[in-house]
Amino acid sequence: MKVLIVAKTRRGSGACVGAISFRGPSLRLEAADAALDEMAGLEFEVGEVWEVEGQPAAEVIPPHVENFIVSAKRRLAIMDDMTCFITNHMPPVEGSIEQLYNGFLGATRAGALYVSEQLGIPPCSTMFWVPDRPLQLDASAKRLRYCYPTDNGNRTLTFVGFQEPLDVIEPGTLLRVSLAHWWRPKEKPDGELRCYVQLSGWFLPQDDAAEQFAMPLPEAARVPPEPALTPEVARTSLKQIFGFDNFWPLQEEIVNNLLAGRDTLAIMPTGSGKSLCYQLPALLFPGLTVVVSPLISLMQDQVEQLRELDIPAAYLNSSLSYGAYGAMANQVRQGAVKLLYVAPETLLRPETLVLLDDSRVSCLTVDEAHCISSWGHDFRPEYRQLQDVRQRWPEAVCFALTATATARVRSDIQVQLGMTSADMLVASFDRPNLFLAVTAKRDPRRQLDQLLADHRDESGIIYCATKRTVDELAAQLADEGWSVRPYHAGLAAGQRQLNQRQFIYDEVQIMVATIAFGMGINKPNVRFVIHYDVPKNLESYYQQIGRAGRDGLRADCHLLFSFSDVRTIRYFINQSSPDLRPGAVSRLQTLIDFAETSECRRRPLLAYFEEKYPAANCGMCDNCLAASDKENWIDVTEAAQKFLSCVKRTGENFGTSHIIDVLRGSRAKKVLKWNHNHLSTYDIGREYSKREWQALAGKFVQQGLLARDERHGSLKLTYQGKAVLRGQAVRIPPLDIDVSITSKPRLDTDAYDAELFTILREKRQELAKAVGLPAFVIFHDSSLKAMTKSYPQTEADFADVHGVGKAKLKKYAGEFLPLIRNYCAKKENSQESVEPAPAADELSPHIVEAAQAFNNGESISALAERLTVTPETIVYYLWRYAETGRPLPIEKIREQSTLSSNQQAALMACFDTMGTNRLSRIFHAMHGNVSYDELRVMRLVYIVCQSN
Repeated sequence: MKVLIVAKTRRGSGACVGAISFRGPSLRLEAADAALDEMAGLEFEVGEVWEVEGQPAAEVIPPHVENFIVSAKRRLAIMDDMTCFITNHMPPVEGSIEQLYNGFLGATRAGALYVSEQLGIPPCSTMFWVPDRPLQLDASAKRLRYCYPTDNGNRTLTFVGFQEPLDVIEPGTLLRVSLAHWWRPKEKPDGELRCYVQLSGWFLPQDDAAEQFAMPLPEAARVPPEPALTPEVARTSLKQIFGFDNFWPLQEEIVNNLLAGRDTLAIMPTGSGKSLCYQLPALLFPGLTVVVSPLISLMQDQVEQLRELDIPAAYLNSSLSYGAYGAMANQVRQGAVKLLYVAPETLLRPETLVLLDDSRVSCLTVDEAHCISSWGHDFRPEYRQLQDVRQRWPEAVCFALTATATARVRSDIQVQLGMTSADMLVASFDRPNLFLAVTAKRDPRRQLDQLLADHRDESGIIYCATKRTVDELAAQLADEGWSVRPYHAGLAAGQRQLNQRQFIYDEVQIMVATIAFGMGINKPNVRFVIHYDVPKNLESYYQQIGRAGRDGLRADCHLLFSFSDVRTIRYFINQSSPDLRPGAVSRLQTLIDFAETSECRRRPLLAYFEEKYPAANCGMCDNCLAASDKENWIDVTEAAQKFLSCVKRTGENFGTSHIIDVLRGSRAKKVLKWNHNHLSTYDIGREYSKREWQALAGKFVQQGLLARDERHGSLKLTYQGKAVLRGQAVRIPPLDIDVSITSKPRLDTDAYDAELFTILREKRQELAKAVGLPAFVIFHDSSLKAMTKSYPQTEADFADVHGVGKAKLKKYAGEFLPLIRNYCAKKENSQESVEPAPAADELSPHIVEAAQAFNNGESISALAERLTVTPETIVYYLWRYAETGRPLPIEKIREQSTLSSNQQAALMACFDTMGTNRLSRIFHAMHGNVSYDELRVMRLVYIVCQSN
């Protein structure tokens, strides 16, 4: 069937397509795969002739009887005289607006036209009309409308086409009108169903069709940034407005680039201060800065924070009510807004483009710019249409930014945005304030308990692989008294939004989540991210830990690693498309290499992003901490030779578990099947437990003595491994098979007055609740901690604090200064120093409560039951308490041990010579004859003795 395309109207990222068959009837073309293709319909252009195959829609609801499902199509030609064809095949009505749809029209009080069952249903939903009066464009509402004057006021039609809007449509113009689908307001479920009348487009005989429907660019040139915008002005504004003394790395270069009017593509990792790079120039540009962002929650957070700084910012997206949308648009139109955040689909609407044409756009910022590239990890079709928008304002500087992008994606961003000559600035992907650690996943619940105990009263995220694990773990933690919520795609949308809001507003401390959580979360005080399960690749891991420490303060990132999780990931990779498997397997192997490395963890992490880490020791990962303690490393050459020899004698075809079974003399079926019970290495490794051998095998892989087969997981000897068999020595950090986690090192920058910080934090929470904002919008933790270090006494002192600009000085000096003065006066009167104490010495209320109850006679088992934790956790609490020099009843602690007096004395001697930080050293010194539970109790006894 041959058809002429006569209309193209907006439908999300795609288009609704109106056509007229050469046989006469009107059609609404719909792709058979429209539900899967977000760009459906965009390939058609008004004025083209197509040959289509298909059939009428199975379900037809009058008056929408034109729907035709297209299964195949072919473009044929361009129609020379569309008006003649339309007039012959679908003769238009002429005259007043009342003649539309056989007169079955009603009008709202605002003049919007509609049909309803009560008024009568017309035979079809599309028709053509030649009006007798001019139609005037009205851009004051959320949608563009055209007004037809009548004696009873204007009658309005919403414009839904792709054409460049005309200010006035002259009488005698051929128009196409259509009916929207049946609709009634959600708040009136019993209200009347209506189909509102829309204007689809117009046909101007004097113009060429290609020019008519091509969305021509406006002629008005935009005003470029003024030459007075110097780096000195930017630096002054940084302090006055945002309260910062210095830029973060690369921020100043980007800001100066934009102020000089140079298009810029910036690649900056999450948490590196991307937003400030366009927010600061926006305040200095003469016109409006438009920020395109796909994340509605993030743009709302950004606007809240900017308004708190008295910066005029607004957003336009689908979350706004009709009235709120119109009010915000009016503010933009009146020049009362400097920063406007818009969703891409909102920006592409003609009414938004008309609004911005009159708003002197100085800068177009495209956030999450990787979405524009089909090679990116989060491609969004509507981003592809931004190139035309970019060309509308040729004098506006363009700024594209993203957290991660390969070289291919970066090039594609520049091409798609028409900024191939733009400066490309790439920041370091290193986040030096993040402590990175990987721990063998042996007893994940106990390991998690210890990690959470180290971060009590702090915000954090626990990532899990499945919705089931999220639900179970969140429920367990809630039962144990933790402030926690779950988050995954299986929850109702309202529940997800509530849980996320509570986390952002510090009403909940911990979020247990799948990877569905995190995009657009701008919460700066996330102090830890724990991967309870292994992520699918290194890029996912990096994105997720990027949500920690955005305020620049220390944050801990712990990955519990197991090959059981890796096998699960491999299984799902094998279920995917064959074309995708090689890349997925390669990315997974990169993650495994990161987990198994014995070198600084920043090296393989940054190498993934094509960046070389310059230092040998970062001081902020578990491997570098261990490397700094090499004098205490142990010689395991004999164990390594046994293990490597067994790998060789079994043909290098088996994994770790099988090798350990052979070494420990197992009678497992697999061992007997392969006659490995007759090997010389059979039953020569009983001095180590299975768990110890597993830990040793991990170290051997880390040191490059063994390599794992990527597909089967079997172990292979390397060149270095063969050298060990020839006598080369092997030394490793003390073998730690305990479930404890490497403790975090104390940083000088973490030193602050914990007591005053608590006072200021409570005031911040009080102020935030009063105005309905997240607490960090008032002040970041870094600002509060800066106050506890400098103890400001005057407004001038307060203005010098990090994060205090003019607006916050005016709003909050009167709230926080009296608290600081009173605190200092109290300390002076009690002759106490107000020098800040290290935050690491601060004990959580749970630790203090447990220790005081223990001092008052309550047993460890009773405490564990009452506080719903394990006895081992109570011992850990008491250890933390005793380390500060506080007293505990030593004999009562000794009662927890079943060791003989000789064993206890031997342990005390070991603690004297080896210290108490690494129990694994003591475990080996006692030849594995003392359990870790006993070691923890006796370590506590030792510390209490030393304190006394």
